[in-house]
Amino acid sequence: MDQLTVSERFKIACKQYDELLESTGRQDSIEFQTSLQNLIKEFELILKIINQLSLFSDNEELKELSTNYIPYLNIWFYLSQLYSRSLIRNNNISIDNKPDYLNISKSYLIEFLTNLKNYQLLTKDQETKLKLIDEGEPFALSPQLKRQEKIENFKKEQQLKEKIEFLKEIDNDNDNESNSKIDEDTKRSIYINQLQFNLLKSFELIDLLNMEIQVLKNKPINKIEEINEEDSRSKPITNNDPAGFTTRVEKLPTQSKTNISNLISKQGRILQPFTITTKEKLKNRVFGTGQVLPSMTVEEYLDYELANGKLMKPEVRDPIKDDENYESDEDDDAQLEKRKWDDWKDENPKGAGNMGANIG
Repeated sequence: MDQLTVSERFKIACKQYDELLESTGRQDSIEFQTSLQNLIKEFELILKIINQLSLFSDNEELKELSTNYIPYLNIWFYLSQLYSRSLIRNNNISIDNKPDYLNISKSYLIEFLTNLKNYQLLTKDQETKLKLIDEGEPFALSPQLKRQEKIENFKKEQQLKEKIEFLKEIDNDNDNESNSKIDEDTKRSIYINQLQFNLLKSFELIDLLNMEIQVLKNKPINKIEEINEEDSRSKPITNNDPAGFTTRVEKLPTQSKTNISNLISKQGRILQPFTITTKEKLKNRVFGTGQVLPSMTVEEYLDYELANGKLMKPEVRDPIKDDENYESDEDDDAQLEKRKWDDWKDENPKGAGNMGANIG
């Protein structure tokens, strides 16, 4: 490796980078982590050489940058990807090592985006977002705008991915004559497309890194507790209260097996709250439906309430007494006579007979 040029070492490192990320092995294995650390050292060595040669400057534009130098702008992105997968430190693989590596990965992404900003490859919105990220301030979008941004970035990534596939074919082709046939502008355009592809991925990775860092920060600390740890409340109470009153708060029993002596003292005082249960109740909780089902119908419930005097029975009204037009059998003859008499008075007005006698 010492006899190779910087460009040759960079090509070999990029090939190993693709193979490592595409591998299906466990990332927490010693083989994967060892290869990861070796590749990190190689990229950091190339980056050190690039800084010594001062290939990039804040005062130059992208058109002033040599075509062969453009791929080296991706080194910061590659290092970020590798550090985000690192778990090993001092030959010890542990998740506790990851938060530090995630912060290093985030710093490399910010530096990568800053370099692209110097060459005017970021949009105004991306520059604003980068500024807020660099200052540690949150950059929140509404769910609708965030969804729209993801859709647009996905479409752009698919278009750029098709273009940079041609770049891999160029790198895998060892025939210098075929490489020389490629137009300089075409090669430059492909290199810029690769930068833009990694640019879009960087903002997504920063959001994921922030989430992962927050999750690891809130990870509960595993403390090994001794099972036979002496409970301070099991000690005899040294106050003068004959009732045994104490202001100490009771502690719930642990999930481990608890002896009865830890729950009740010899004097019969309750040391810890506990619940007496039976095997039948535990069996119902395991094999039951998980909910309380009704034990009677609505009709049975109403009958039960009526029987216990909690509801009043509806008043049964006698339709015979309520019928105002009802006439008993005893009154039938009298009513009939009244009706006949009324009909006769209608047919014979008052005084009709006398008038007939006087006229005659």
